[in-house]
Amino acid sequence: MEAKKSSGKQVVAILLLVIGLAAGVFGVLGLVGGGGMDPYEVRNGIVMVRGTISDTQGNSQYGWGTGWAIGKPGEPVEYFVTNGHVVAEAYEYPKLYPGQIFGKVQVFYSEAENDYVQAQVVYYSPGTEKDIAIVKIPSPTDKRVALTLRDSDTVEMGMTAYALGFPGDSSNRQTFPTFGMDDVTITRGIISNQVIPAWATHEAFQMDVSIAGGNSGGPLVDERGRVIGINTSAATDPQTGVPLGMNYAIVIDELTKILDGEQIEYTMAGGGLSWTQPWFAYVFLPIGVLALIGGIILLVTSQKGVQGAPAPAAAGAGTGKAPARGGRGPVEKRAVLRGVTGKYSGQSFDLLKGKVVIGRDPATCNIVF
Repeated sequence: MEAKKSSGKQVVAILLLVIGLAAGVFGVLGLVGGGGMDPYEVRNGIVMVRGTISDTQGNSQYGWGTGWAIGKPGEPVEYFVTNGHVVAEAYEYPKLYPGQIFGKVQVFYSEAENDYVQAQVVYYSPGTEKDIAIVKIPSPTDKRVALTLRDSDTVEMGMTAYALGFPGDSSNRQTFPTFGMDDVTITRGIISNQVIPAWATHEAFQMDVSIAGGNSGGPLVDERGRVIGINTSAATDPQTGVPLGMNYAIVIDELTKILDGEQIEYTMAGGGLSWTQPWFAYVFLPIGVLALIGGIILLVTSQKGVQGAPAPAAAGAGTGKAPARGGRGPVEKRAVLRGVTGKYSGQSFDLLKGKVVIGRDPATCNIVF
């Protein structure tokens, strides 16, 4: 009966350990799964992208938009995403007017600190098509972090979204705009529809998230900071210029198709949905810890029970008494050496009563070989 009880405890202990490990895994996924971060922390991956054109007379003009880093988590980045129309003039005019118009694209980490690099446009689609540009800097940098992308199919209508970037209206109203991470603005709204705009060939989320000129190319993210779209345009009343609250962001699947074609590495959220939600940590981690502790305690106590259980004695063996009928007789702890074959066959030597010596000298040994 003792063996059966111990065996039952061990089964329960193993089940608790398995449950504890599984709950622990879900809890950890809740903490780190899907590449989640606070939406405002997304600014750590954002830059200002400036496109400048100039002529042989020394005249120049520029425009800016927002860009953000792609790559692998924890690794230096060398690629940034923005809108095609942000770099359109700097990219197209030198090709249309060779030797007359010159263009350059710069990635700014901080304009106030004059911290920027020249960038090369490695992919370009105009605003009337995909409206996406990818630029590459001369060498990888750790001044920005790669952002995680989320599959467009997992985005639900009505969900909350956040736009980050450098809107011109905000920057123009600052005394000393730096165009660094501290100048990144964040606005919030909801996704209201998924459409193909009449003026382009890309799919886009229609939203009421506020964006303005300068936000172009910036990331639209979910509540865990995963990029679901690229902010691209805002609808305004043609007569008054008043925003209509219908703004657009290119769905992220349009970008991933391009990245795959260009063989540029990026990070995709694992599934993007509920099996890696933050609340997992609060629910599953305590369950996992309690289950593991309970399993370990039960396993240890069941092992002690098996090791400490006395072996049942044969009826009357070594005691001269028979066990009482209908119950167990007194159990005496014994350590017995029994002969199985040979001249000591059938003989017993009680190891707890006197000294037993095994050897070759009959003068000093009880058992002689």
